[in-house]
Amino acid sequence: MKRKIIRLTLGLLLLLGLPLAAWRMYFAHVINQQLAQIHAAGLPTNGEELNRWYPAAPDNQNAALVLTQAFALLKTINASSDARAEAAWKLKDKFPRRADLFTPEQADLIRWYVETNQPALEKARAALALPACRYPIDCRWLMSTELPHLAHLVNLANLNQCRAALAILDGQKESSLENIETILALARTLDAEPCLISQLVRLRMVRMAFTTLQQRAEAGAFTQAELVKLNNLFTGIHTTNVAAFALIGDRALTIPYFRMTKSEALRLHPPTDQDDGKPNSPLPCHGPAVLRLIGYYELDYGSFLIGMNKAIALLSNTPPHNLRAAGYFSRVGEESTKRRRTLSGQTMSAYASVPLHENEAVAHQRLALTALAVENYRNETGGLPKELEELVPKYFAEVPEDPFTGLGLEYRRTKNGYALYSVGRDRQDNGGLEQADKKESDDKKSYDITFIVER
Repeated sequence: MKRKIIRLTLGLLLLLGLPLAAWRMYFAHVINQQLAQIHAAGLPTNGEELNRWYPAAPDNQNAALVLTQAFALLKTINASSDARAEAAWKLKDKFPRRADLFTPEQADLIRWYVETNQPALEKARAALALPACRYPIDCRWLMSTELPHLAHLVNLANLNQCRAALAILDGQKESSLENIETILALARTLDAEPCLISQLVRLRMVRMAFTTLQQRAEAGAFTQAELVKLNNLFTGIHTTNVAAFALIGDRALTIPYFRMTKSEALRLHPPTDQDDGKPNSPLPCHGPAVLRLIGYYELDYGSFLIGMNKAIALLSNTPPHNLRAAGYFSRVGEESTKRRRTLSGQTMSAYASVPLHENEAVAHQRLALTALAVENYRNETGGLPKELEELVPKYFAEVPEDPFTGLGLEYRRTKNGYALYSVGRDRQDNGGLEQADKKESDDKKSYDITFIVER
């Protein structure tokens, strides 16, 4: 009887084990196939491979090594410093469109800020003369990789915004060209850094250069030399396929988490004093052993790889077609979350706004180049074009497209100048409403991406 029970038990285990083994083998095949496709394309799948993928730079040509010296010279200000530093900190995110909108107190504030950081600015300018850049990051730390240079780069870009505003206020508007060039050069040092946060910071600095260009345009007519130089600078910005590149890096930083051991997780994310001893983490290594046994987390892993590979392909399309990736991220993230595929669900949902950030940068670039063409037309004819088609074919082969609609950028003449704009991420024409005036929109939050010149 006992032997019969044993045989029956073994038979049941075999019957249950075969489907489970087949299930595990199937998902192992799916995962290996997806990883093989990534490797076949010459792309990284972990932090060590990502380190090698991020191009090296010879020490004697590496701007990052000199920029780190500039960072050390920065007199950092923040909201926890004294009252004057706190005021400067708050001003950096609310830069006015025109330099003459600064109050005398604000002008004195930014003058103090720039003078305090003059040594850092000079060292940074010397660094940017070098031909290559590779910051000393170690991607083996995955999502814990330290990127301290990002905050310093934004501070240096903001200091150059301040210098440009001061030059305009002091009647030396042409000197602001040097600061726009420096902001874009700082952004360019991140061109090859394969992390999403790095690319978002780079696009933020492109916007800072765009804002500074608007200030310069409001201050008075451009010289021909300025127009040529600025056109070259803004033409040289890399804005398309930024999201696809960034997520190739983030994919490599995320993949190892799906099969990470508890000891590896502890090394990357050591416990803090606030931890209660129970890891609140979506990592499979912290999940129930039975779910790991039946391959539940392999399903999560496969979902992530398939989803990211498809999303990166969608992001590789030109604007506005790349925006399909935003909806795809949202749908896949929501579906994965519903099915309790926690890690892939959280990750995919977090990327839904990435293509919108990219297209905003594309809009900034196209608006800047279109404004420079309008200014060139004004210098040559003494007046403004009635419509952008008048710039074709001398300045453009065709009117630049709005990256959110695929239609031409919007343009209208105003009483004292003109307004150029993209409809922005809501894809609704708000009549050229600036972000600062979004409360005037019907829903109190809509606005367009604008380049307005009134003089």
